[in-house]
Amino acid sequence: MSERDKALKLLRTLRQRIDPDVLARAQRAAFAQIGQEPPQPENEASRLFKAALENGGKRREEILRHLERKFRHKLN
Repeated sequence: MSERDKALKLLRTLRQRIDPDVLARAQRAAFAQIGQEPPQPENEASRLFKAALENGGKRREEILRHLERKFRHKLN
């Protein structure tokens, strides 16, 4: 494994350990520092809907199965 791959793996591991709220605040602060408006966070439903529609809806069935598994307990 090259040094670059090792560094990327380390960064991925560290990033997973950062609290999502802290990461969001840091990103907003970074955008404020450069004088830009931070993008609005995308909720999971919106993200899944966009993924279902891309590539002519090829992932639609896969995403519907995912949602069924996730919310099965709420449907019963």
